[in-house]
Amino acid sequence: MKNGSRGDGSSSAAAPLLPVRPPPHEEPMSSQKRSYADWWSRKWRLVMYTVMLLLASVGNTVYFKRMTSAMPNYGWYLTQLSTLIYVPFFAALAGTGIMQQVDMQLLRKFALMGVFDGLGGTFMVLGGVHTSGTLQVLFGQAVIPVTMMLSVLLLFKQYHPLQYLGAATIMMGIVIAKAVSGSGAESVEDQNLPVFNAIFCLAVLPSALSTVFKEIAFRGFDGDLDVNVLQFWVAVFQVAVNFLGMPIYSMKVLGPQQVPMEEMGGIAVGGSRCLFFAEDQVITNCGLPDEKPCDDCSAAFSPVFLYLAFNLALNVFAVLVIKHGSAALSFLVSTLRMPLSALAFSSTLIMGKEAVSPQFHDLLSLVIILAGLASYRLGARQLKRQLRKEAAEEGEEQMSPSPRNSWASPSSPGPEGASPGSGEAAAAHRGSHWKYVPLFTTGSLGISAQPQFVLVHAPRPKGRSAEQVRSNLIRRLGAASPLQSPA
Repeated sequence: MKNGSRGDGSSSAAAPLLPVRPPPHEEPMSSQKRSYADWWSRKWRLVMYTVMLLLASVGNTVYFKRMTSAMPNYGWYLTQLSTLIYVPFFAALAGTGIMQQVDMQLLRKFALMGVFDGLGGTFMVLGGVHTSGTLQVLFGQAVIPVTMMLSVLLLFKQYHPLQYLGAATIMMGIVIAKAVSGSGAESVEDQNLPVFNAIFCLAVLPSALSTVFKEIAFRGFDGDLDVNVLQFWVAVFQVAVNFLGMPIYSMKVLGPQQVPMEEMGGIAVGGSRCLFFAEDQVITNCGLPDEKPCDDCSAAFSPVFLYLAFNLALNVFAVLVIKHGSAALSFLVSTLRMPLSALAFSSTLIMGKEAVSPQFHDLLSLVIILAGLASYRLGARQLKRQLRKEAAEEGEEQMSPSPRNSWASPSSPGPEGASPGSGEAAAAHRGSHWKYVPLFTTGSLGISAQPQFVLVHAPRPKGRSAEQVRSNLIRRLGAASPLQSPA
């Protein structure tokens, strides 16, 4: 007993003020139940966010097509509307930092992002008018191999052989989808016009350039950057690019959808009257094969605002899934969106008279693209494991790879893998802390294949005052502050 008492006394003397936590089997049952409840609460919250992200992603894809079909003569108006609503949204989030945290160098970077995103949204809406929903889903996957190609050419990135195989497989599936798309039903042929299919595919290039640029734009910027400030200015420049892009809608190659420049000013007024007052504007010289579609503005309000609602929900739940789960989970959801969206486009309950039953070649292309995404994922994981092994052997600390590399994204670490740059830039930033931050997909880019991230400098930790250090120490020791002791 004496030795036992001495052992107890020595342990309490070593840490007289630190509470000793009993082993799990000796903890009260209420404490164990509370920990299990907290664990399930966190997991079910993530499950709910993931399910909502999947529903919002499918709804965003489906109602993008329904929106362009409901107002086919107002592509510029829809592009501007879907971008403009985010300007006051990010202005409210950014607050006074809109002007305080920017300089001309940052503005130039924001402007370039806005140019890429604005052109991508313009081509996507314009081409989406006469591109079927199923082809939109398949064409959107082309951003993966295109971004991969640009990363190799511009950033000198290296990839695993399985990633190259996956990218080639994705492109093969897209080529098959387009090559045999004209052999289906007449309604499908009416929805797919080669010129507009090409314009929709053209949107992939600026979208891929935007993805690559967002990864390297702030490598030389060591300050703390508020992402809300970034997204506000990018949305502002997107609106400006939409104005400057008006001549695109006047190209003769558009045929009946061409809008003369002198009539572009009336598109905003006509689009507003069609959307908010259900007043048909195009009612003559329309409806025939070589003419514009006639307006049906009475059915425009619901699909347009449902698309805007799904787009906002998509962005919110994507951020929540990445925050409470991982970037890999968000990429998994974006991949599952493909087959579910294809099923939704064939449902008369969702698409109404525009529903199209999937053909065998659609299903074949879908399976091929999914196989390509699976190969890309496997290669990405193998590359990540290889880079970590090399970094461990060299005894160097490796910067965490791009979140896009976690699932099916083309972005992956360069050969050095130790910093956001390479060569001298890598040495200059060695020891710096960087992080990938998820971005909202503003405008009409919400049907792009992958979530968007930007690489920014992590906020530097702020020093604590002496009072904060003292209060934290007292709280950890479980003792009362001497300032609060009774007289």
